[in-house]
Parts: sequence; C-alpha cells; structure tokens
Amino acid sequence: MEDCIKIGKENQPDFKIQAVKIEREKTEKRSFSSQFLPKIDASVTHAYNFGSSIDPSTNTREPSNIQSDNLSINAQVNLFDFSKWNQTKIQNLSIELEKMEFQIIENQYELLVLDKFMKALAVQEWQLVLTNQLKNAENQLNRISKEVEEGKRPKSDWYDINVIFLQEKNNLEIAKNDEVVKKTELIQLLNQMDLDVQSLTLEQPILLTSSEISTIINDYPTLRKIDLNNEKLSKEYTQLLSNFLPRVSLNYSYGTFYSQKIKSLADTNFSFGNQLKDNKSQYVGVGFSVPIYSRGDNNQLLQLNKIEQNLNNELKQKEEKRLNDLVAIETKKLQLLENLDQSLNEVLKASDQSLSTTEAKYMFDKVDASVYKSAKNQVLQANYSELNNTLDKIYIQYQLQILRGE
Repeated sequence: MEDCIKIGKENQPDFKIQAVKIEREKTEKRSFSSQFLPKIDASVTHAYNFGSSIDPSTNTREPSNIQSDNLSINAQVNLFDFSKWNQTKIQNLSIELEKMEFQIIENQYELLVLDKFMKALAVQEWQLVLTNQLKNAENQLNRISKEVEEGKRPKSDWYDINVIFLQEKNNLEIAKNDEVVKKTELIQLLNQMDLDVQSLTLEQPILLTSSEISTIINDYPTLRKIDLNNEKLSKEYTQLLSNFLPRVSLNYSYGTFYSQKIKSLADTNFSFGNQLKDNKSQYVGVGFSVPIYSRGDNNQLLQLNKIEQNLNNELKQKEEKRLNDLVAIETKKLQLLENLDQSLNEVLKASDQSLSTTEAKYMFDKVDASVYKSAKNQVLQANYSELNNTLDKIYIQYQLQILRGE
C-alpha cells in the first residue's frame, strides 16, 4: 500500500498543481526591507499652450502660444508606513496556508488510495478462496464421474456434483472480473496506466498493535490550516488598524524645462539652446499624511475581518466534532471487530471439520449432494466472514494512522 501511495503522489496532477501554487506565493512575497526601497521614475513631457495675453506697453491682447518641454527624475521613499508593517508576515502565512493545503490534498489522497487498495485486495483474496474451493469441487466431480462410469453411482449423482462445480466456477469468474475492475480503478487513481492488471498482486498490510494505533487528531492538516488562517486574519486586522496611522515619506525630484513662444504647431522648435542647462532645478520634500475620513470603508473591512474570524472558529469546531465523531466510531468498530476474532475462528474451524466429515460421508454415499453443497457453503461463508473481519480491521487501523498524519 505504501508503494501505491508513493507512486500516486509522483503522478497525480493535484500535487503538481499545488506545488505550483506554493511557488506562486513565494514569488509574490516581498521582504520587509524591500518595502522601504525608493520608487524612482523618469518623465518627459512635450506640451502646447494656446491662448492670448495682454501686452502692457500697448494694453492690447495678442496671441500667446507657448511650446514647453519638461524632463525630470523623481524618487519617493517611505520613511514610516505602518500599513506595510505586517505585510511580510501575512505573505509568509499565505505560503504556509498553501503548504498546508498540499498536506490536506495529500491526506485525502492517502485515504482514497487506502479505500481503493483494500477493496481491490478484498476481491483478490476472495478469488483465491474460491479457487481453492473450485479445486475441491473439481476433484469431487472427477471422482464421481469415474464412479458413474464404473457403475458404482447413478448418473443423477454426476448431475448434482456437476451443478455444484459449474456454480463455483461461475462464482470464481465473477470474482475475477470484479478483481480486474477494482484493480483498474486503483491503477487509474495512481495515474500509472502502464501497470498490468493481470500481473498486479497486492500484498496484505500487517495488522498494527494497540500501541501503534493513536486516536489523537490535534495535528490533522485541516485543523492546522484553520489555525493558520486565523493567525493570518489576525495579522490582517492589525494591518487594517494601521490605516488610521500617519505616513511619512521623502520625495526628491531633479529636472529641467524648455519653453518658447510659437505662432502655431508648424512653428515647433527643438533648438533648446541653453535653457535645459540654465533651467535645472531640484526638489526635496518630506510628506506627512494623516488619514481623517475614508467614508467608513476601513471600519467596514475591520468588521468583515472579525466576522471571518468568527466564521473560522465555527468551522474549526465543526471539523473537530466531525473528526472526533469519526475517530470514536471507527475505534468502536475496531474493538467490536477484534472481539469477533475468536468466534469467527471457531466457526471456520468447525465448518472445516464439518466439511471433512461430510465429504467422507458423500464419498461413501451416506449423504446426497445437497448436504455436501451446504457444508461447502458454510466453509465459504466462514472464510468470507473471517477475511472481511481481518481486512476491515486493517482498513480502520491505517485510516486512523492517516487521520493523525502518519
């Protein structure tokens, strides 16, 4: 079973998709210090201003069309911004949430593989039981056929044993078909289609001891993800509170300009002369911004965050109850199955003994075929019950192991 889980994890697309999501979150992450690096940009503008102005000497209005060009390099640095304080922590938690989602997918996949594996194993083992029973029926058919030929038995005895043989042969064919279907479903789940169903033999997992079985589920991935999400929501709430705090930034600009009067667009001139050199200027300033009114948007976001936290807590309680109920009922089932071991063994032993004596009686024509068939059915039923009991115990034991993340 461990090999099946390993193969499936290497081939299932869900794991590859989640790995890409984790990588995406890591790429989006920014370090705390990088948030305070300067933002630098360069700008160039070429503009025209069409209008008129008053000539002071003549007190008359005359056309005043101006061509202007501006070149500048600007930089801004956040000196103090509480809104960035928790951003890196929130991004780290986003990465951890995606990692936890990977573990949830992994956990759910292991439970699904366990289910498909045990179903395929059950029909495989049952097919072996039916094969042994068919061999027994075939031996009896050959013996009766020989005795009929020798005149020691009537032809009707051969008809009776032939019906039993054909029925058991048919049951075996049905079991083989069921085995092919169940193993094909397992192979499809593993996404390993080059495996041959006919040559695939599943090994029965060993039964665990009581000391190896735990009912502790505190480390279950879904619960851990809810806790991480709560932590992220708490950081986001603090981040929202910082929107009420002031921000301090440093601004710097270095630039120059050129302008001249023109008659029309056709008079555009790019002979800048010494203007670009003479008109150079620098600007240094400190900005202090205090939030005063945001139309209640931030308060609404704070309220929504609190609601999300309450919802998250309710989801955790629901998931804890579901898991506790599941573990409790599965543990109870396991105890009941273990209590059945002795009685099932006794029934199987008694059935085998009954079949042995019935075969002997049938051999000497002391009982008819219906009694012999009934004895065989008792053995089949006893084998079936014991096999199911053992496999059910294995399934529950490994299910509990997966639920606690092992």
